Amino acid sequence: MLATNTFVPERDIFTGKSQAVRDLYDLLVGEINKLGPVHEIVKAISISLENRRPYASVLIRNRSIKLVLRAQHRIASQRILSIDRIAANSYDHTVLLESKSDIDDELMQWLGDAYLSSK
Repeated sequence: MLATNTFVPERDIFTGKSQAVRDLYDLLVGEINKLGPVHEIVKAISISLENRRPYASVLIRNRSIKLVLRAQHRIASQRILSIDRIAANSYDHTVLLESKSDIDDELMQWLGDAYLSSK
């Protein structure tokens, strides 16, 4: 059992996962890099995406990615699987990414807002 915040090599988090999931993750990070530098912090079960502070987490599944992004308001969309209130003006939104088409303008707008608010 790994302790909380234990860092593991990035390749381990993708072991046993499909190449399509790895390609999806690479596309996601490539698109986020257009916003500015992305700091990827690999943890035991997730990858934290950070600017100055964390703004998203990626949970790798066998055939999909669960993306949890932080926003200062509730996002109203059928794409959002769940919303958790973190603080008075901070919400974590979970989105399922199953194909490249899920990384669209709407998602990138949400990530852009999250990225900017993490400065």
